Amino acid sequence: MASAEPNPTATAGTAERTEPDWTDQVTDLIVDSVDKVRARTTGPLLDVSRAAVLALVAVIVLVPVLVIVVVGLTRFLHWLLPGGIWVSYLVMGALFVLLGAFLWSRRRD
Repeated sequence: MASAEPNPTATAGTAERTEPDWTDQVTDLIVDSVDKVRARTTGPLLDVSRAAVLALVAVIVLVPVLVIVVVGLTRFLHWLLPGGIWVSYLVMGALFVLLGAFLWSRRRD
């Protein structure tokens, strides 16, 4: 039968593996430090660049949509109201003046 004596080299090897290795600790410390510095420096920069790209895309999309809406509203008013095209221009001008007056009243001094 086989003897159940413990192997002294196997016991010593497992004891060394359970102790923390200082090289792993130093490596983890360096990696954590680099991650913190990166998060504080490039993190906000990436957020600002993302916001700038989204704002640019929004402007590129919204300006043509706004022009098409104004043209469509003018044509709809021309179809709806009797008289010449000047009536729809008058209504649109009045709407823009009212909108401008409202925005002017909401400004901050």
